[in-house]
Amino acid sequence: ILWPRLQSKSTPKKPRDPSTFAGVKMRPWVLVAALAALTWSTHAVPLRGGTEDPFVPGCITSGGPTEEPGKINVHLVCHTHDDVGWLKTVDQYYYGANNSIQHAGVQYILDTVVSECMANPDRKFTYVEQAFFQRWWTEQTPAMKVVVQKLVKNGQLQFINGGWSMHDEACTHFVSMIENTAFGHRFLKEQFGYIPRVGWQVDPFGHSATQATLLSAEVGFEALYFARIDWQESKQRIKDKAMEMIWRPSETLGSSAEVFTGAFLFDGYGPPPGFCFDQAQCNGGFPVMDDLCMEDVNVAEYVDRFVETAFKYANSTRKGATAQNIMFLMGSDFQYENADGWYKNLDKIIHHVNKDGRVNAFYSTPNDYTDAKFKEQIEFDVKTDDFMPLADSAHSYWTGFYTSRPALKRYERYMAGYLQAARQLQLLADLQVNTHVTAALRGGKPWFRYWTGMDRHDMDPLAAAVALNQHHDAITGTEMQHVAYDYAARLAAGGAVADLAVQDALRSLEKLAPGAEVALCKLLNESVCEASQTASAAGEGFAVLVYNPLSQSRRFPTRIPVATPQLTVKDGETATEVPSTVVDATKIASSEQAMQNQGKASKLELVFMAELGPFELKRYVVEPSKAKQSVRASEEKASGAKDKKDVTIENELVRVTFDSKTGLLKSVANKADGTEVAVSQNFFWYESATTDQKSGAYIFRPNHTSPDGQDIACASADCRATLEVVRSAVVQEVRQVFSAWVAQTVRVYAGRADVELEWTVGPVPHEGDAGKTLHPGKEVISRFSSDIASGDALYTDSNGRDMLLRHRCSTAPNARDKHCRPSVPVYNVTEPVAGNYFPVNTQAMITGPEGAMTVSVDRSQGVASMVAGQLELMVHRRVLEDDNRGVAEPLNETQSISPYDWVDDKKVVHHSPYRIGKGLVVRGKHRLTITSSARAARSYRALQSEIYYEPLIAVVPSSGHAPSRAAFQGLQADLPANVEILTLEKQEDGSVLLRVAHKFGINEDDALAVPVDVPLGALFTVAHLATPIKIKELSLSANQSRKAMLARRRRFMAKDRATAKNRFEHYEEKPRGEDAIITLAPLQIRTFKLFFE
Repeated sequence: ILWPRLQSKSTPKKPRDPSTFAGVKMRPWVLVAALAALTWSTHAVPLRGGTEDPFVPGCITSGGPTEEPGKINVHLVCHTHDDVGWLKTVDQYYYGANNSIQHAGVQYILDTVVSECMANPDRKFTYVEQAFFQRWWTEQTPAMKVVVQKLVKNGQLQFINGGWSMHDEACTHFVSMIENTAFGHRFLKEQFGYIPRVGWQVDPFGHSATQATLLSAEVGFEALYFARIDWQESKQRIKDKAMEMIWRPSETLGSSAEVFTGAFLFDGYGPPPGFCFDQAQCNGGFPVMDDLCMEDVNVAEYVDRFVETAFKYANSTRKGATAQNIMFLMGSDFQYENADGWYKNLDKIIHHVNKDGRVNAFYSTPNDYTDAKFKEQIEFDVKTDDFMPLADSAHSYWTGFYTSRPALKRYERYMAGYLQAARQLQLLADLQVNTHVTAALRGGKPWFRYWTGMDRHDMDPLAAAVALNQHHDAITGTEMQHVAYDYAARLAAGGAVADLAVQDALRSLEKLAPGAEVALCKLLNESVCEASQTASAAGEGFAVLVYNPLSQSRRFPTRIPVATPQLTVKDGETATEVPSTVVDATKIASSEQAMQNQGKASKLELVFMAELGPFELKRYVVEPSKAKQSVRASEEKASGAKDKKDVTIENELVRVTFDSKTGLLKSVANKADGTEVAVSQNFFWYESATTDQKSGAYIFRPNHTSPDGQDIACASADCRATLEVVRSAVVQEVRQVFSAWVAQTVRVYAGRADVELEWTVGPVPHEGDAGKTLHPGKEVISRFSSDIASGDALYTDSNGRDMLLRHRCSTAPNARDKHCRPSVPVYNVTEPVAGNYFPVNTQAMITGPEGAMTVSVDRSQGVASMVAGQLELMVHRRVLEDDNRGVAEPLNETQSISPYDWVDDKKVVHHSPYRIGKGLVVRGKHRLTITSSARAARSYRALQSEIYYEPLIAVVPSSGHAPSRAAFQGLQADLPANVEILTLEKQEDGSVLLRVAHKFGINEDDALAVPVDVPLGALFTVAHLATPIKIKELSLSANQSRKAMLARRRRFMAKDRATAKNRFEHYEEKPRGEDAIITLAPLQIRTFKLFFE
């Protein structure tokens, strides 16, 4: 019975002599003596005298950092990392359900941690994910809330990061990163008056420049800590004793947006080997046994190992000396479900280590650690690049997740933009903020099974869903399939509440009768809008309402599904006819590409250009045409080799030429600035590796590929495409079919200089020639090849903010590249294709003497430039193997899946699902622009805003729409071209939250990458927003005044601090004059709360 059986998962399992423990041979006579001793033994550990502290008999756990020279302070940081969805849904993780997949129950973690901290005032705990904590908080009694508030007040329970989720940094848009952080910070401020001051990104798969600049410095964080950096950089930093640094990755923002940063040793965020005491994850570990009357006492071994580990950490952290303060992370994924096991053992470790005296150990938090590091007054090296991409070993580059689950990535991006448009309309229409969320809750609406527990605002359910989807196992596509479905369902449920507010706003602004039918068209990418289809089929007219959430005017190509070609479009204000045409709906390659809503999809689309002012809601009236002839666009076919003449589509700004022999793009000319580039585009696929390190949800590893990736297979058998051409005054299209599973429509719209490429890819075939053998998997790319002499350079956005210069690492075998990774003097990219992929969220660009080629995207994707003049973007992945990074499920998306536990015909129970139906079909858009290098930013900065802030489109039947009236415009005039309003939200107290941003980085444009003035007091046209009576500037996450944030935020010392530039130093003034003018520096974002009469 006494033989020890517990072993930590943090150490490899190996055979052990059952008659030994902790290296000590055990003999039968010792056991007899030990059993006898149980009748009289007393604690060998000295007790505290008297009754001064009744909480912790036997162990002294008080203490803190010492400044004694040469003494190492070991900060024991008790924490748990709780994914808000991964192998289980966020609900299952909270309640501890579905434990056949993973044992985890967050509610029990918080219950037991609070209980254990109440038992000893020395104990501390650090918590992060507000999606879990806020749910737990709503379930507590008033008495328990008082207890928790006390723990927070006295520093025992501390919050770091504080976002709704721990957002990803590769696949997220900066606006959504801000929203996620602000949503969590809001509740912490309301409940505890708590303002997080440390960033904690321990699990995301690489780290972006935006995380350091916006989501650290600009929210007031003094420090940022994380794991998961490239293994070669980690090795170099350990060698250089530089795991802590000043991170300053933005040339534009400079030292104003730098942050003290610590990367954890050995790429992990769990406890040091041998120090895990979690019952669920580590089987309890080896308990600290300190009764000297027991034969298997092991406390001395624990103390020695602790001290040895402390010196190892300290010697890897600071150059030239042993670090005085180090962190031991005591916890990991979903740990502390039984917090007693952790704290009881840590109490003993603290007591005996301090009694030993070689190091100083105590309960601490990242906040406390940051305070201690600041007191050291050390100068740190400066890092100016980011931490992308991530590789954890020679052949394991985490670059596949940049594209994994492309449909969910697009849905999240679409709903994030919709959230901003919905907030604007709610404010401009002056609606109550909680009308529908309250009614839905009272009425038990079905979407409230996704209620967060904290919803008080009509936009809260959607805001919570968008924030949840920023999680590093959500937007990344690295979750199990059933969890991906749950994330999408939450977006739909949140959107259903926001829809009600949007419909009310449209009725109000359009002067429609209460309850009048307003149909929101949210499936236009599948050619579905039932209201317009039904009305046109019945020969009735209807109104199209188009709302522009951009801060500038725009010319928007509007496509409305209809049932007949005989239609005209008129301006709803002037009643003048608007040029329009009717074309066939977006082409699919074959019946295999039928969309989910194919049965509802229209075969025709009405196309016209909507001319929209800033924040303008405009009405277009569609009526049956009296013309006897169809007004459909003309179509023509280029049949291939027989047609020797090139095919051209063009407008007044751009000309696009196709090779009629191959069916492929041949050149693009910008008529405005005279730039013309030879460029072709085609679809290819990499074969996924299935041996050793396999491709999977996280990792991209191609198989049997040349180092530059130029030998991979085309999507079509002959690397050609068939062509159909559609011409009209509104739009000209070339419709390409590459294979039965790849089609694309290339469009040029009147008055626009960008070329739209709408691609439809899938179902990706996965069977061999005989239709039986499973193929290893395909990772599909769209490759643009041009004559631009770009060398090894590539520019990619950092979450839509800074444009970062990337250098392709040498693809030669065993190359030791000296400039492709600035933080690694000599870098060996062991996977030349996968290791040269980077994340792109808004645009990627190459430049040369010939001009600039930019591709703008509508979701996160992976991008590379494998040879000069090329851009390739990964658009879809269907991978039939798991990459052994924890999700334990292949990335094989189909129409649906079976339950995870199911019984076959032979009564055999299976514990993993089978796939149902065909593979996923994905549709998306790339916008291609060719410009001179000097004017490239003007194009891509405008496009990235247009794509994120997509117009909102609704249809009103003829019986409901009002007679001609002036269009509603929310802004008095266009904001400058380098400015945009990011957030405009009505608060519960009637005030308005406004975030306004400069769109350009320094040196991007001679005229626009400069400081700009914005009149906050003269923005809006509506009476209730006429003149603010008070303006208060806030931090980026809006949880404190900016002045207070700057005053409290301490700056660690950089070695180059004497020459570092603070780009904001002249632009921190209060609003000036009657119009409350503020100044924005390049890439600066400022947040304000506006109060009105």
